[in-house]
Amino acid sequence: MEVMFWIWLAVIVVSVIIEVLTLDLVAVWFSVGAVVPFILSAIGGVPLEIELIIFVVPSALLIIFVRKYAQKLLFKNMNTKTNVHAQEGKRYRLLEDADFEKNGSIKINDVVWTAVSENGEKISRGQLVEITKIDGNKMVVKRVEEKPQPQNKEEIKEEEK
Repeated sequence: MEVMFWIWLAVIVVSVIIEVLTLDLVAVWFSVGAVVPFILSAIGGVPLEIELIIFVVPSALLIIFVRKYAQKLLFKNMNTKTNVHAQEGKRYRLLEDADFEKNGSIKINDVVWTAVSENGEKISRGQLVEITKIDGNKMVVKRVEEKPQPQNKEEIKEEEK
C-alpha cells in the first residue's frame, strides 16, 4: 500500500476524533473531504496534486455552504430554557412582603422560592409579580399591574371591544 493511503486514513480518523471532542462542526468536513482521496490512493496511480485538490475543494465547500445549515439543524434547541430558567417571564403571587431589606417568597410547583424585588421597591403580599431573572436560588421579581376583573356582563362586552 502507498504511504498516502495511510495519511488519508489518518486524516479521516483524526478529524473525526477532533469533531467528537469539540462538536464545532469544523473537522468533520475534512474527514468527508478525505474519503475520495483515500479511495484514490488505495487504487493508486493518481498524482498527489490531484488528491490534494480533491481533498481541499470539497472540504472548503462543505465548510462554507453546509456547516451553517447543519449547525442550525443540530443545535436548534440548545438555547431552550429548562428547569428553573423556564420560569423567567412567568407571573405569580407574592406570599410574603418583599422590599430592599427583606426577601419575600413565591410558590412555584409546590416549592417555595425566595423572591427579591428587582429594584428594591416594596411589594406587598398577594401582589402579582413577574420573574425577571434567577440569581442563584432567588427569583428576582418586579411588580405587575393587574387589570381589574369585569364585574358584570356589560363590562365583559366593553372589554371584548
